[in-house]
Amino acid sequence: MKIRIFDTDFEGNPVECTGDYFTGETALDIVEAMGMNPFQSHLTPHVFMHETLKIIGQKDFKLPEAPGKAAITFLQRLTVLGYAEFSIDEGEFDTQHGYVTSPVDNEKYMQNKP
Repeated sequence: MKIRIFDTDFEGNPVECTGDYFTGETALDIVEAMGMNPFQSHLTPHVFMHETLKIIGQKDFKLPEAPGKAAITFLQRLTVLGYAEFSIDEGEFDTQHGYVTSPVDNEKYMQNKP
């Protein structure tokens, strides 16, 4: 998973085409990497996420208690508000084939597979 966190201007608005990329196996890995700087490395991931949301005017936004779920929700919130965007590397997903959702569909798919 890779996400770009945009820098902000002097008024706190996100500036596209700026910022840092963070990668990790999970959303929590990414949040932990985001907090690794001299000013925030002492914060737990939950506190880091709350402080970040507070800075961008989202102090009342509630995060789940479970750290992993909170990290997913946090990154989604940043993305929805325009402060971040997920980045997909070439070849990361197979976009040439459909997604099969049921065993019946899967059986049909395997029989008609190109």
